[in-house]
Amino acid sequence: MKYGIAFKLGVLLALVGVVAAGLSGFYAYQASREILLKSARQELLTSTRVLARRIKLNREEITRNLQVLATHPAALQALAVDGKQRDKGPELAAAADQMATLFAQFMQANPAYFQLRLISAADFGMERVRVDKQLAGLIRVSGDELQEKAHFDYVVDTLKLAAGETYLSRISINHERGANAGQEQPTLQLAMPVRAEGVEMAAGLVVVNVDLNGMFALLQTDLPSGFQLFLANGEGDILIHPDAAKTFGFDRGRRALIQDEIAQAADVVSGKLDAAVFEASENDYAHAPMVVAFIGQPIKVHSNESRMVLGLAQPLAEILARSQPLAQDLLQIVSLLCLLCLGLAAGLARAITRPINAVSVAAQRFAEGLPPGPLPLGRKDEIGSLARNFAQMQGQITEQLADLRRKQEALEHLAQHDMLTGLPNRRLLEERLDSAIAYARRHGGGVCVLFIDLDRFKALNDRYGHDAGDAVLRIVAERLLGMMREVDTVARLGGDEFVVLLDAQTSMDHVLAIADKLLNGLTAPISYQGQELALGASIGIGRYPQDGQTRTEIMVKADKAMYEAKAVGQGGVRFYSTPTPSVAMPE
Repeated sequence: MKYGIAFKLGVLLALVGVVAAGLSGFYAYQASREILLKSARQELLTSTRVLARRIKLNREEITRNLQVLATHPAALQALAVDGKQRDKGPELAAAADQMATLFAQFMQANPAYFQLRLISAADFGMERVRVDKQLAGLIRVSGDELQEKAHFDYVVDTLKLAAGETYLSRISINHERGANAGQEQPTLQLAMPVRAEGVEMAAGLVVVNVDLNGMFALLQTDLPSGFQLFLANGEGDILIHPDAAKTFGFDRGRRALIQDEIAQAADVVSGKLDAAVFEASENDYAHAPMVVAFIGQPIKVHSNESRMVLGLAQPLAEILARSQPLAQDLLQIVSLLCLLCLGLAAGLARAITRPINAVSVAAQRFAEGLPPGPLPLGRKDEIGSLARNFAQMQGQITEQLADLRRKQEALEHLAQHDMLTGLPNRRLLEERLDSAIAYARRHGGGVCVLFIDLDRFKALNDRYGHDAGDAVLRIVAERLLGMMREVDTVARLGGDEFVVLLDAQTSMDHVLAIADKLLNGLTAPISYQGQELALGASIGIGRYPQDGQTRTEIMVKADKAMYEAKAVGQGGVRFYSTPTPSVAMPE
């Protein structure tokens, strides 16, 4: 039996159409899969960087807490730095009680604290004040239960530091006797010396034991479900791992290294790479491959550790599961295309060739990352349906990519803004202040920073609770934004501290007028649940170039000016570099 050319052409066109449809679907699926993997890797790396930033912010917050405790007058009194003080038993006991109260307040505000101690440099490092966490709550350890700690590295190393410097211990299992809730738990210690002004030797130190598992569990709650967390020290010893049996191997006499488990992490551990993203499919991950991101985090405070290695992992199967709807749509498209080719190829070979080629070209261009080009969407036949399904597939992929971009932008916004008030945080403020100083240095002019600290906020927070304190902080942020121009920067550093960065050169009189306006706005009562809450503020002003040449100098000078204004009286304003008396708001 002889077949005509129409039949042969139809069969040929049908075969070509089927092959083209299959290849188009395959290329589109492969391209979308690669795009999805690439986006997932970038999202994972961004999440790891954000997590590392939050860890750094937590460490800086602990440092600020230590600064408050180490510089408190009661700390020196409780340490009895001279012989005369040793004869004042009631005064020493009162100072110790005051420090114990402060320790308890800080531990209640920070659930990750296992223990807070004031340790003397004398008497073989005797503990003077100590508050521990127990299952039933906080307990103050006193009397004969206080221990000598001079033989521990964190005591010896911290006493060598200058005032305000922080010591960070190695992360290890706490074997110290009588550590209560912290006993045999993963912990790290941060400490700061207590120094009397003009005295060469430190009188003692304040040290906090931090619950490592608790701190990271709190951080991990903000991660998407399915993410796994890894932490290793500078040598690669595993400290946090989804399998707890692999952690702190050195404490049990056998080391477990992250680079032995995941070979690709070796370059990050060694410091050759600051960050790496890869697929782990060997050893323990042969049956369940993971996409892993590791970053090396240098430790910039005094510590026996030089760096930490932080990692996040997500099962590859979870990432690829997102492509299943796309694969089903592609399969439907390819199946429909094949049926159309078989049914219409014999009589409509030429009519079918053009729209099929258009779809094929569009799929190829889309697979290559190019605009898909025109599609025969207006046709009322199966080809039009195919084109519309393809366009729908394209829209789904585009929407997925846009969703990934939105998540990445949200993570970036979270890294640069305060979660409570939505104001720029310290990181974004420092970037803008650096830019303003660079512009002023290059074009002439100046920069002005107003450091604002709320008066009576702690008493309000203690009386009405943290919800009231958070509401007050949000209202204060709204008032500050309402009183400043859009070109100025209003930022929150943490707690009740705010900073205003003026956009351009401003005279002292103008700055005083702005500060007076801010004080009036912040002094107005705040309504909260039927209560009229009264606040005030103290403002310190630092300027470039009068008070320094760098961002750090300007911020330090503005902070110091604020404390000088607060020392004169609540509701005051002080320039750091001007002998002008503080301007105080009437009560």
